[in-house]
This record gives sequence, C-alpha cells and structure tokens, in this order.
Amino acid sequence: MSPMVATKDGRLAGFTEDGICKFYGLPYAAPPIGDRRWRAPQPVEPWLDIRNAAAFGPACMQTVGATFDRRTSLESEDCLYLNVWTETLTPEQARPVMVWIHGGGNLGGAGSEEAFDGTRLAARGVVVVTFNYRLGAFGFLAHPDIGANFGVLDHVAALAWVRENIAAFGGDPDNVTIFGESAGAVAVRTLMSCPHAAGLFHRAIIESAGFEPPAFAAAWNYDRAKAAAERLFDRLGSHDPDTLRSVSSAELKIASHELSGIFPVPGQVHTPANLIWMPVVDGEIVVDDSFPGWAADVPVMLGCLENEARYFIKPGGNYNREGLVRMAHALAGPMADEAIAGFDRAGYDPYGALDKLFTAAIWTEPALETVHRFARMGRRFYYYHFARLSPGAIATNELAKHSAEIRYVFGNLTDDGAYDTTDRLVSDLMQQAWVSFAASGVPESPAGVGWPAYDPAQPLCAWIDDAVSVRPFPVTDIMRTLNKLRIRGEGVPEAVFDGS
Repeated sequence: MSPMVATKDGRLAGFTEDGICKFYGLPYAAPPIGDRRWRAPQPVEPWLDIRNAAAFGPACMQTVGATFDRRTSLESEDCLYLNVWTETLTPEQARPVMVWIHGGGNLGGAGSEEAFDGTRLAARGVVVVTFNYRLGAFGFLAHPDIGANFGVLDHVAALAWVRENIAAFGGDPDNVTIFGESAGAVAVRTLMSCPHAAGLFHRAIIESAGFEPPAFAAAWNYDRAKAAAERLFDRLGSHDPDTLRSVSSAELKIASHELSGIFPVPGQVHTPANLIWMPVVDGEIVVDDSFPGWAADVPVMLGCLENEARYFIKPGGNYNREGLVRMAHALAGPMADEAIAGFDRAGYDPYGALDKLFTAAIWTEPALETVHRFARMGRRFYYYHFARLSPGAIATNELAKHSAEIRYVFGNLTDDGAYDTTDRLVSDLMQQAWVSFAASGVPESPAGVGWPAYDPAQPLCAWIDDAVSVRPFPVTDIMRTLNKLRIRGEGVPEAVFDGS
C-alpha cells in the first residue's frame, strides 16, 4: 500500500523504496506564471482528490548550472515543488529535518538532481527535503518597478511549508537544518540576513560559498542588479512590467542567459564573482550585516574544499603563465606580483597556481573573513576543510573540486570505480557529522572524533581527507596575501568582474 500523508493543502500518495517513504513533486506555492511572474510566491490551491506524489515536478527554467543529472527532463516556470524522504510518518517521532538548497549559480539545478537523493540520510534518522526555486532573471531580477529577490522568497516559502506540514512526515518543525552548496550556500547565508526567515530554521550549514565578498570585488549589489535588469528590458523590448510578464518563458530564458555574467572578460576565466542574477540587499527581503534571520542560538557549520576552482577550470586546458598573470591582476589587484612570487617559490605550474589563486580568491579567503566576523559576533560555529581525493578525482586531476563533497554528505557515491572503500568510510563519517549536527547542533564523527567549535584563541577545524581529524585552521600564503588586499581596501576595477 502506498504511504499516505494529509498536508494542509490536500492528501498525498507517495511510495516506499529501500525502507524509506518518498514523496516527490509536492507544490509548496502556486505556479509563478503569467501575472504571478516576478511576484512573491502565492498559496497553493488546495485539492480534494489524493495527489500522486511519485514523480518529480518540473525543474525551473534554466540553461546551465546543474551539477548532477536531473531526474526529470521537464522544465517550466511552473516549478515550485519539493520532495521529502522519511523513514516514518509518525508525528510523535519528531525527527530532525534537513532542508537542502541546491547550487548551480542561481542559473541551473533542481531538487531532483540524482546526487541529492535523500534515501541514505533519511535512513540515519532525519527527514530530508529538497526543493526547486526560481532561477536566473526569473528568480533574481531586481528593479524598483518590479521588485527583487523572488528566489529568496521561494526559499522562505519552502521553509514555511516545512513548518506547517513536516510533522505529518515524522519531522520536527522546531528542529530544521538548512544546508546548501555553492549558490545553495549563498541562499543559506542570505536567509540568515532575511527577516522573513526568522524562526524557520534552527541550524545552518554553508558549503563552499555564502562567505564575505571576495577581497578584489564589491558585493553583489542592487545598483548592479538594476543595471542588468534594464539591459534585460532593452533586450526584451519593453520596460512595462505587465508587458514583460507576458514575454514567453523561452524568450526570457534566452535573455537571462545572455546577461547572466557567465561569459568572462577576454583573456580571463569565469569566476562566480561575475554572476549577475544573485540575491541583493534591498532593505526589505534581504538586509545587510545584522542577520535578522539568524537567531543567537542557531549554530552554523561551514567549510571549503581544497581545490574548489577545478570545477570551473578543468584540467587539460591551455593554461600558461601569461594567463596566470592576467588572472592574478584580476583577482589580486595590486598584490598580483606578491601572489605570483609565492607560487614561483612553491614550484607550482601555471595550472596549479591558478587553482590555488582562484580557490583562495573566491572561497577560502572570503571564508576566513566570515570566520572572523562570526567570531567577533560571539556565535557558535564549526569549520571543516575537505581534501579527500577519490580514485576518480585523481584520475581526472580534478582533485577535491567544488561540489566534490556532496555525494559524501548524501551517501550517494557511485559504483563505477570512481570511489573506493576509503571513500565509503569518509562518506559514513560525514553523514554522521551532518546528521548529528542536525539533531543536536554539534557535529560528531564516529571513532571518537568530536568536531571543535571555532575558538579564536585556538582556531581548529575538522580536516576531512582519508579520515576525519582535528587540525589548525588552514591559512595559506595566498590567503594571507589576499587578506592584505582586503585590509587595505584596494580592489580592482568594476569592469573586471562586471558581467555586462
């Protein structure tokens, strides 16, 4: 018999597989189509019959960005759906809830990507939720005539659905962990700055993004987003909101892609700092610095990967010293010569040096600055560094690239030879840490390894490679060089990272 759940909007029939009850394609807001384009998500229209919840809902409109294979080929503006994995449907169980926010540069991806399957995490005693949110200009257009941060409001709406309905799936609405990677991590950090999200989550995990702005670039801001919106309006031939809401999904998707910022300045490589369609401070939905969505008792876990940049700069490309010098000036500005000299002393080839520079500029130095900010605020948080090299990662020379930790966290390592028994041990340790953090706010791994809360007097972190160990917080020479740039306030010209 199919597992049945009654939500506030209607009854659902899911299915059971591997001992886990699964419910796919649950609407958490009305379709944001027609006149609802570029508006806050609206309530779901209740249904009377039993709704079949055995298939994923359509992904949101997108062109690039999905990290893993989507388990649906459907794509539509009607895309505000979520998915639930749970071992029990007994409300009294009140299990911790883990709500995953997918990455993809706010340009692609979906809660239905195969690596995000919640089966194995749910088997460890949590309820797992994934969801879609509006992408590109559909979700992150910002203009005073239309509004801003619609994708952020989708995040809030999904969390509100969890608060209202998750008890029927055996989850505890008073113990919700939000966790996300890349743009999903930006979403987690943004929710901490969103007054509408206050009280909707109780732990937060920030994986490989969502840190301070890079030292070389200004934060994504409203003026930059507004300028991009006006270029989009010009491309679509109208500045009238009603007319723009009638533009076809396909036409808007193309214009959104063309103005997304993924096309780098000639002679450089793309970095996430180039992206245009991102959350911005608007003073209402997202505010700056005061973290009104982050209650004082909500612990945070955050971390980076050793070779984040190799997701973007693939091995085997034509990387030479001339290109390294150009990127050093783009990412390190007046500290470029010092950065290059450091790479020369360490004996890096151009590709290895670019990996270290790019990784530090976009991820690890901004993470260091966030660690300093959270410590000054007196918040409890935990830091991890992922450096595990699977056989597949070594074979491709992508090493511990951006997104590499996701399969370990969800327990979804493939059986194609890319992972070995050590990887499966590491995955087990990471799942235990993520689940224990969701349950208690303290990450722990088996074998007696307790993760240390960050202490400025003795900064330690969880180091993940062939096992989990405790090591000093990792600060490299290139991170120190870039931090000097931040301290001096010497950025680089806006044109270097402007995606126009």
